[in-house]
Amino acid sequence: MIFRLFICVVGYVIARLPVVCVALLCQFWGQFFFLFFRRRRRSILSNIGHAFPEKTEMECKALAKKSCTRMIELGLLAIALPYFPKNRIRRSFQLDGSIGEFFREKARNNGPRIILLPHFSQMEAMTIIPFLEEAARQNEIGVIYRPFKNKALEQFIRKTREKFGLKLLARGSGFLSAKEILKRNGIVVILFDQNANEWGILATFFGRIASTTPLPDLLYKHFYCPIYGLMPQRLGTFQAKCYVEHLDCKNKKNTTNDYCVTHAMNAWLEQKLSSDDAICCDWLWAHNRWHTHDQEHNWLNLSQKRCAIDWSKTDKKVKIFIRMPNWLGDIIMAAPLVKAVHQARPDAKVILLVRSHFVQFLENLHLADQILPLAKKSRKYYQQLFEYRQLKPDFLIRLVNSTTADIETFILNATHAFAQQFPNKKRPWGSTRIFINFDNLQPVHQEKTTQFFAKKMGYQSDWDLNPFDLKIAQSNAIGLICGSENSPIKRWPIPHWIDLVTILLRQTTTDIILFGTATDAAITQEIKGHFRSENRVIDRAGKTNLSEFANEIATCKLVIGNDTGGVHLANFLGIPTAVLFGPTNPNKTRPIFEAPVHIIKSPDKNNFTALTSNLVAETLTNLNLFSLL
Repeated sequence: MIFRLFICVVGYVIARLPVVCVALLCQFWGQFFFLFFRRRRRSILSNIGHAFPEKTEMECKALAKKSCTRMIELGLLAIALPYFPKNRIRRSFQLDGSIGEFFREKARNNGPRIILLPHFSQMEAMTIIPFLEEAARQNEIGVIYRPFKNKALEQFIRKTREKFGLKLLARGSGFLSAKEILKRNGIVVILFDQNANEWGILATFFGRIASTTPLPDLLYKHFYCPIYGLMPQRLGTFQAKCYVEHLDCKNKKNTTNDYCVTHAMNAWLEQKLSSDDAICCDWLWAHNRWHTHDQEHNWLNLSQKRCAIDWSKTDKKVKIFIRMPNWLGDIIMAAPLVKAVHQARPDAKVILLVRSHFVQFLENLHLADQILPLAKKSRKYYQQLFEYRQLKPDFLIRLVNSTTADIETFILNATHAFAQQFPNKKRPWGSTRIFINFDNLQPVHQEKTTQFFAKKMGYQSDWDLNPFDLKIAQSNAIGLICGSENSPIKRWPIPHWIDLVTILLRQTTTDIILFGTATDAAITQEIKGHFRSENRVIDRAGKTNLSEFANEIATCKLVIGNDTGGVHLANFLGIPTAVLFGPTNPNKTRPIFEAPVHIIKSPDKNNFTALTSNLVAETLTNLNLFSLL
């Protein structure tokens, strides 16, 4: 009761204020909203920036501020209009000749009509059309609208909107009433919305996926009646001129998934917003029209029953950044997630952020649409981040949880950022945290946590663990990976490697290639030093970049190595591998791709020397791995 009284008093005062005062009031509260409602401001700027990428940042801000002012004006008009004297209504609101022609045409060809009304600041002018146009009062007009949650406000708005003869039909329950009105050759007005969540039709709006209300298409397919767009064009504060335009909705009966009304209305609205900045800023950009698949639980799931999109023709307007790990093995195990994002969001451009020395290798794999390098921490590193910020990423997936990653998230300023939150680990700041907590005492593999992470973001398809084929002919060679750049404790002792090479030379006739990074070169040189006269032992450590390393290891018939990135790479390329495990746990870090993997564990995990060369050779023999050579 008190709230309703407050609305009435405010509405009465606003209706009696001079227009100049109302304009200043809208300007003040609009700027206040823009400055202090940070999340909404971010959404408005993001929406405008994506819709009009050719506009500068200053132009987007100018449009955003005006849009906030118009939003305040819309709210004030809704509560002040009931207190406008009739002569002021006639002065402030006009009807274009197209309105009269619309009703004359309807009188000549009696039948149902559907009118679509976008979210413009003067859309309340729709309610006074029966007052200004006598022909409108001779027709039954129902308006489908979204009820307010506040009961007092709902009762007030409903009463005022029905003052001049319109019938308000609540969205959801009003569908049957709308059908009855159309059966009686009446007119149904639908507020055309691009944020209908999972109940809507997936369609493109400014090239990006939006979920649009299905009501217009449902009613059109039932009645096949003319469709019109209503434009309440703003002339000034609390002043508008309404006109209608016929929309060309060509649809063939019995054609499935042909959402012609949605396509026609989106195209019509895009044209209006693009044609004039005065019209553009009058639209409510504060509503996130593309919010449908921004939520954590469904943004990797576009499987919707109603879809009006030809995915093969969809422009990749959404930008998804994936901050890749800093080590080769972790990058390899993140590859299925990159594939999943690519598959789940055909509307998105997948962009990987990765350390510079991984760029060429990842480009050769064609996992993503673009690879952006990250230098080591320096002035150039921060310059790169601010340059990437200008790309306006929509999503950022963090596969690195560190203070550095927090800083990167802050600088990149993605609309949505997702990070894994592990128990008893540092909290990832600036991101939506998805808790990774398997309630059991057994260690969980890194690939399982990544898959869980993707499912929590809505991914529902099968996890792709197929190896990658570089299409390189294999030779009859054994590759040995004797180092481990990021963790010395994972290195099998050098004397053991020397003994294993001796056994391999005796039992096989193949070349034995020592692989590794420049850091591993000291290890491989010591091993090669024991076989100086043996041409079959080839030392390639530190002599290749990562892409060359991948090409060379892809030629091997068998790879034996420590629990390190090179072994994961061999597995990723489909090469049979034997992995030597000492202190690390294969249940957490073993290779994951569907190629032959053989785990050889030390009898004593705390003592890697307990795994002897004879034991390794015996295991390889028992597994018939030498038969591959």
